[in-house]
Amino acid sequence: MANVLTEQNVGLSLDQISGTASGAEAWASKRVGEQYAGATKSGNIFVKIEIAGNVVTASETEGFEEYTTLASMNVLDILRQTNPNPTNNKIESGRVIVQNTPLLIPHDGSSVDLAKALIDGSQVDIYITRIGHFKGEQRLPIEEYVFTNCAIQRLQDKGDMINVVYRATIVQKTINSYDKEGTKLGTAEFTYDIALNKVE
Repeated sequence: MANVLTEQNVGLSLDQISGTASGAEAWASKRVGEQYAGATKSGNIFVKIEIAGNVVTASETEGFEEYTTLASMNVLDILRQTNPNPTNNKIESGRVIVQNTPLLIPHDGSSVDLAKALIDGSQVDIYITRIGHFKGEQRLPIEEYVFTNCAIQRLQDKGDMINVVYRATIVQKTINSYDKEGTKLGTAEFTYDIALNKVE
């Protein structure tokens, strides 16, 4: 009697043994970013990078011609670690730390400009926008970030993508609110100057 191949017998999950198409999709889903994903997706997070006042990013997305698609989801990582012992009045002793969050963007001609900026220490400004879709194709900015007076810390070539690690001096975050029709209801924002340790 022939043995029936099951997940338990083979020791592999079903998506690993169910054929070429499924196996290829499983392989693609584990690649860096979404460049090999099994579906076409419209961009919803974009980044614009300026080096010494010159924009080096570009795209064909209407309204975001000076931006490129951002594949990484972590945009702002900010923390303040405090002493866990409140009995010694040290609970307020921590300092604010803004982590050097990496940006995963398409590997194109801008990588040369970024490498030069890393080497010569040129000032870099970074603008990140996450958009929402209202009434079909109405694309409006939901979250907006501005990182001012940055220094490129590290570049990592990752095939079709490049990882950009930077350090900012001033961080600004804006949240825009809309109703279901796309009418703007309000804005909330803050600006943090890391050098001065000052919030506005």
